[in-house]
Amino acid sequence: MKRRGLLSVVAAVAGGALAGAAAEALLARRAAPRPAPDAERIGPPEGEHVDVESFDGTVIHGTVVGSRGALAAVFAHGIIEASSVWHYQMRDPVLADRYALIAYDARGHGRSGPARGPHGRTPFTAAAQARDLTAVIEQTTSGRVVLVGHSMGGLAVQALWDGEVPEVVRDRVAGIVLLNTTFTAELAGWRGAGTRPQRAFERIEDLGQRLVGSERLVHAFRPGYSDLSVIAARVVFGPRPLPEHLDASVRTYLGTPSATIAASIDLARTDLYHVLPHIDVPALVVAGSHDRITPPWLSEEIAARIPNAELVTLQDCGHMSPLERHDEVSTLIAKFNEQVL
Repeated sequence: MKRRGLLSVVAAVAGGALAGAAAEALLARRAAPRPAPDAERIGPPEGEHVDVESFDGTVIHGTVVGSRGALAAVFAHGIIEASSVWHYQMRDPVLADRYALIAYDARGHGRSGPARGPHGRTPFTAAAQARDLTAVIEQTTSGRVVLVGHSMGGLAVQALWDGEVPEVVRDRVAGIVLLNTTFTAELAGWRGAGTRPQRAFERIEDLGQRLVGSERLVHAFRPGYSDLSVIAARVVFGPRPLPEHLDASVRTYLGTPSATIAASIDLARTDLYHVLPHIDVPALVVAGSHDRITPPWLSEEIAARIPNAELVTLQDCGHMSPLERHDEVSTLIAKFNEQVL
């Protein structure tokens, strides 16, 4: 090949590579956008920091906004999240000006103690988390309370009625709000319900949950902050997520210990279907129409089985309603509080 021809080929290859890199960069900017420099940063709530000792000695860290003697709302977040998911609710005047707000980090998350307790012997189950929630109610509130649970936090709330109900729950819990949650953590618990794509996605989740039982394996293969991790975070959001919300989701994931992710296998057999008819307080159940993690039919089933429940479905909303639709979620909680507190 003549030298001029060779140079033409090299130039064409180089040009193609540059064009491919430019296209890849453009795709990354669209699919994995970064927050603008002046965007609001989602972080831990500001307020009075409290440490609650739970039944096995695990320290549960929480933040209190407002007077502890007031009517209160206690917020329980989901798996691989932290109390930062309540960033907007904890500062929204529609709630913060009227109630004491307590948001806590679940065991194994944020600034709380290990998922399986200080000695590594406590199963990371909904039952254990219900006992943590009971300790939070007892040690941070003194009056009537509404419990707000998102995703895994919703399981913790439901589990309070699994067996003998704690005295503090019987006496002081006025109602519950269940956001983007489920009554079961495995496909078998769906009892044949759900669409074929939903069932396929849940099966993949089931298999993935069983593969992450090894902390060493989780630590070896979990990704860092990258375009890929931001793109992966989109699965928990509805259409058009804000870059700052994607960023917060990835940062929270990276801040969650590998031991906690491995311990999530303890949740795999959770099934609280039988508990729902025994929940004897008013309930507000909120679903997202585009929730891939806990499809809306699960919320419909929860609302149908709890004796005194109202269902609200947020259109074009994914799994992360406290972030995606924070204004509406705060307003819904405030209106519910007015009815029950």
